[in-house]
Amino acid sequence: MSYTALDKLIARMRFRAAYPHISRGSKVCDFGCGLHAAFLDFASEKIAEGVGVDDQVEPGMVGRWKCLRSDLGSPLPLEAESFNHVTMLAVLEHLPQPEPILREAYRILKPSGTLILTWPAAMVDPILNLMHTARLISSEMESQEHQKRIPVAQLVAMLRKVGFQGHQHRRFEFGLNNLLVASK
Repeated sequence: MSYTALDKLIARMRFRAAYPHISRGSKVCDFGCGLHAAFLDFASEKIAEGVGVDDQVEPGMVGRWKCLRSDLGSPLPLEAESFNHVTMLAVLEHLPQPEPILREAYRILKPSGTLILTWPAAMVDPILNLMHTARLISSEMESQEHQKRIPVAQLVAMLRKVGFQGHQHRRFEFGLNNLLVASK
C-alpha cells in the first residue's frame, strides 16, 4: 500500500515543525527519509545539498537528493562533520537502541550543527492502529513497530552523553507529538 492522503498530511505536520530549524543554504541529512525523501522536497528552498537515508528508499538520486539505502543501526558511508542538520522525523520511536544512531548523527554534523527530532507521544499508537485497521493510513506508518517512548529527560541525558550541548523541546499537534532540537 502506498502513502495515503492522511499519511501525507501527518508527515507535513512534522515537516512544518522541523522546517523553521533548517538554515538557508544548508546541507541536510534526513535519517529515515521514507520512500521519496519528502522532507527534503518540503524544505528544498532552504537546502543546498540533501541526503536521505532509509532502509526502504531506492538508492541513487531521487529528484535532486542523493539517497542511501541503509539500516540506521549501521555506520553510514558519510563523511564526518559534513552536514549542518540531521533530521529524524518520526524515526526515534522505531529504534530499540537509539544511542548508536544518535552517535552517527553527531559524527556527521559540523560543529554547531543541529539534530532535529520529532516523535509521537505513546498515546498516539492506539489511534494509529485504529486508523491503520480502517485503511486510512498505510502500513508505512508502522505503529505496530513503535518502541516504548523514552522520557524527554532521559533522551536529553543520552544526547549529552553522545556530545550534544543545548537543546530545545516542545510539543506540537495538541501535545500528540514532540520536537527536540539539539546542538553539536
